[in-house]
Amino acid sequence: MTATASEQTTAPRPADAGGGRPLRLIFTRYTIGSIIAGVATEATLLLTYGLALLGPEAASIAAWMVGAAVNYSLSRRWAWGRRGRRRLPRELLSFWAISVATMALSAWATGLAHRVGPRLFEPLEHGMLRVAFVGAVFLAVYGMLFVVKFMVFHYFVFAGSGDGTEPGDPRRDVARLLARRSRHQVPTTTRENR
Repeated sequence: MTATASEQTTAPRPADAGGGRPLRLIFTRYTIGSIIAGVATEATLLLTYGLALLGPEAASIAAWMVGAAVNYSLSRRWAWGRRGRRRLPRELLSFWAISVATMALSAWATGLAHRVGPRLFEPLEHGMLRVAFVGAVFLAVYGMLFVVKFMVFHYFVFAGSGDGTEPGDPRRDVARLLARRSRHQVPTTTRENR
């Protein structure tokens, strides 16, 4: 007995680390969320450093705090579809450890750019060119770590189904089996057209 076209199109796809969401959707949403967080981060850095409210390292840390909060919320809920209770060791601690490492690297790089920039480019001693150079270095650090962070978030931090179970959890497998069995018990003539 061969499956009809409607049965073939409704067959469940194998789940990935995003809880069954297509990787393309997760990556697209992660990218958009990272852009939003990046804009918030860069604006905070340029305002606090450009207006001389904070030094380069402190401005970088303040910018990181704003961006990390935005990035965590958008990544967890929107990109990976995680809802409910957070898993402390794997999700929260891992995300913040990666974020703190990124912050430390960006704070170091912006401090270095602040000190080295005027030596490399004479007009950078004062004014907007120096701020632009430090901002560009800050943004470059985040750009270089973008794909690395996605891979770690996707395959470790937010890996799982989004329903509180792990990829190998028997409860998850039973739920999938029951959902598949239930759908196959309904005759194709009574199924909703898709």
